[in-house]
Amino acid sequence: MSGPAACVPGGKRMSEAASHPGESERAVIVRATDLTKDFRIYKRPTDRLLEWASGGRVTRHGTFRAVDGVTFELGRGRCLGVVGANGAGKSTLLKMLTGVLSPTGGSCEVRGRVLSLLELSAGLDPDMTGRENVRSMATLLNFPADYARERSREVQEFAELGEFFDRPVRVYSSGMRARLGFSMYACFRPEVFIVDEVLSVGDVFFRQKCASRMRALLDEGMTMLFVSHDAQAVLNLCDEAILLEAGRVVFHGAPEEAIRRHLTSQEPRGKGKRRVVEAARTLEGAATPKERSIVERDVIGSRGDRRHGSGEARIVACRVTSEKNRDTLSVAQDGKLKFHLLIESDRVVERPSVGVQFYDRLNNLVFASATVHLGYQLPALKPGTRMCVHLTVTMSVRIGPYTFGLSLAEPSGTRETGAAFLDCVEGLGPIEVHAIDEKGPRFFGAARLPMSAFHTLSSGGAGEGAVPVGVDGATGTTGQGNG
Repeated sequence: MSGPAACVPGGKRMSEAASHPGESERAVIVRATDLTKDFRIYKRPTDRLLEWASGGRVTRHGTFRAVDGVTFELGRGRCLGVVGANGAGKSTLLKMLTGVLSPTGGSCEVRGRVLSLLELSAGLDPDMTGRENVRSMATLLNFPADYARERSREVQEFAELGEFFDRPVRVYSSGMRARLGFSMYACFRPEVFIVDEVLSVGDVFFRQKCASRMRALLDEGMTMLFVSHDAQAVLNLCDEAILLEAGRVVFHGAPEEAIRRHLTSQEPRGKGKRRVVEAARTLEGAATPKERSIVERDVIGSRGDRRHGSGEARIVACRVTSEKNRDTLSVAQDGKLKFHLLIESDRVVERPSVGVQFYDRLNNLVFASATVHLGYQLPALKPGTRMCVHLTVTMSVRIGPYTFGLSLAEPSGTRETGAAFLDCVEGLGPIEVHAIDEKGPRFFGAARLPMSAFHTLSSGGAGEGAVPVGVDGATGTTGQGNG
């Protein structure tokens, strides 16, 4: 759903003329005031008919509040991320801002030419070609007659559809339709762009291309609202973010903090109260600033159903940071993540070992190791004592999402590698591994293996015994070969 002017559901309508040339660059472009949306819920289809036939005298429905009193302002040229779990009210909020839905209460204002991309292939006519769809959409959006002709080549090049651009959309794959949808809207250069999960389309290269275009539009002064479950996309694009829970804004501020709160709030139902009590007790026992920092930024939460082990010693909390000690669950490929664990024990553990495990999106174990495998011996744990353990992992794995687990164990039996698990926590994260830059991944497959290369020059003109030069694929350093 899109249009050249924004709907003001509270009874107003603000056209492009509302953006005056003399306005400050920090002018408010999007404003929501106590925005609320209720949906009627009927147990049976006949209940709706009976209620209608009674003229309102009989009530046969319940009410579900999808958005509850949302208020925010967004300035020109800024990008607001909207994050939250499925069912938190994100898409409903965007639909009210675009006029697709009318609010039950409150109001919203959006200034300027608005394009909304709530579904990438929405509005495409399957019987028209890609080029014809561009012209048709430009007409529907009330653009000048020659606007589509000027933009068609740009859309065609950006979408990378080749000869399919002049074929009916009905023969497109779902990915090709999504490419056309995004390319069309991005090349129309809106003043306000409202998008929902755009960067989930196509391969990693096209997603990077979409992200680059969106950053360029923001640099040109476009204002954007961006809904995504992709934490890295929110961090890269957004200047600020709101976190929605059950339709209410529970946080509005830095994207990093919104993402952290969102990821750590995804706990099993019915355990919120227990988690609050546990956190309070844990904080009381945190004796040092380092311990408190781990507890206050804990990513484990209440994971009783995802834990196993004897419980005689425990992982109290874990904080995940970048190399610069900034809290994050996102890292560039080949970048480093630090895991700061706080552990405690009820008995003597002579040789404790702390480990971490990573699983890909198909739940395949990608990597697992522990301090014992590194040859690093931790000091013994005594009853009632605590210890902070810090692990640094270089994420030389393929781009994508990963979950991780943590373990606390001690040697078992005569085998050095045998272990008795005292505490294991699974299903943490997700961690998002992204490309270092727009050049894309540095390797393909599940993980980077140590690799080097060298070459020798022919003897012609260079003399015999020319020095071979080698390149280390992992570090990018050069060296001399022995060949």
